[in-house]
Amino acid sequence: MNSNKNIFSKVLVICLSGTLWINAGESLKLLPEAAEWGLTGAAFISARKVDHMPAWNSCPFFNGVSDRPFCENTISETQLYAAAGLTVLGIGFIPNNDGWLQPSNYRHSKGFLETLSATYLLTAITKNLFGRKRPSFAHYPGEDRMDADKSFPSGHASISFAIASYSSLYVFDHIGHWDRNVDKAGKLLYFATSHMLASYVGYTRITDNRHFLLDVIAGGLLGSGVAAVVYSFQNQQNSTEDSNGSSQNSEVPLYLAFSIPF
Repeated sequence: MNSNKNIFSKVLVICLSGTLWINAGESLKLLPEAAEWGLTGAAFISARKVDHMPAWNSCPFFNGVSDRPFCENTISETQLYAAAGLTVLGIGFIPNNDGWLQPSNYRHSKGFLETLSATYLLTAITKNLFGRKRPSFAHYPGEDRMDADKSFPSGHASISFAIASYSSLYVFDHIGHWDRNVDKAGKLLYFATSHMLASYVGYTRITDNRHFLLDVIAGGLLGSGVAAVVYSFQNQQNSTEDSNGSSQNSEVPLYLAFSIPF
């Protein structure tokens, strides 16, 4: 992962400043909010530092074939983080069942960014701990050599499944109603489409000789798991603060967020 992640830091700053003034009239406690944003920023900065370190483990637990041809990324990091940016803007600014620019928009915009930061950090730490050689390790270019033994888990898969899982849970809970057939079909269509796209990202990591199948599955489970945990926390926070009782309880079990790419 490289400097393209600066896109995410810009989105983080924009969302922080934007959602704070959007929600200025709401009864959010300053200290807990500042702590959450601080932890999100700290997680992202820590992840970048870990990501730019050599792998900590020089004797990997397991390896596979490592002499496959080196290929350029089919899905670039810029495209992946652009998708994340569009998703957080959609969560923050598209009206949901509570209305437009409501606390639920704010909380889940923040939760989505927390999910990305935590996923990035956990992925970077795990990569360094395992130190698994990529399928194209033997042919990795010199300028990217430090990244050649960070195959497990797939960062592209963890981020893409984090995006798909968090946004799907948000759509199921906060956009439309499950008892309307049209809304139900739309929710299921979004869930299927977002996870198919995430699976495609994982598939390209294998065909590009950047990851093994196990790397992609582990990345998908990691991203989905973080999304489910953070989403549940933010949904509970939003329901607690919703004096009108308009926020819904989850219409889809959280285990559906844990989606294996293949």
